[in-house]
Amino acid sequence: MHQKHVRIFYLMTLVFTAVGMVCLFSGCDVMKNTSLQNTIKEELRQHRDVQYEKLTINVLDGVVTISGELYTREEIDKVVEIVEGIEGVVQVKNIMTLPDDFQSSNPIFLYY
Repeated sequence: MHQKHVRIFYLMTLVFTAVGMVCLFSGCDVMKNTSLQNTIKEELRQHRDVQYEKLTINVLDGVVTISGELYTREEIDKVVEIVEGIEGVVQVKNIMTLPDDFQSSNPIFLYY
């Protein structure tokens, strides 16, 4: 029985080592995506003129999809500009929107 446990332990060690090696040499895309997503969120957090908490940011192989509702076209453009400047970003897909009742001539609608 003891020998069986040693074999199972040895086999599990080999499996985990193999998985670790694959991640090491392939770059573990999931880890890269998560790391880039965190970098983007932190960079946006540094800009007071951007309401980053209203955004959803998804990353897949360097392609960043940003969704959410912001109050001005300028703010949306600023978010895209910031994200495009981050190392590792290959493309930005902007699906951010303005509120349905947005009117560019309505100065009251800007920040509350």
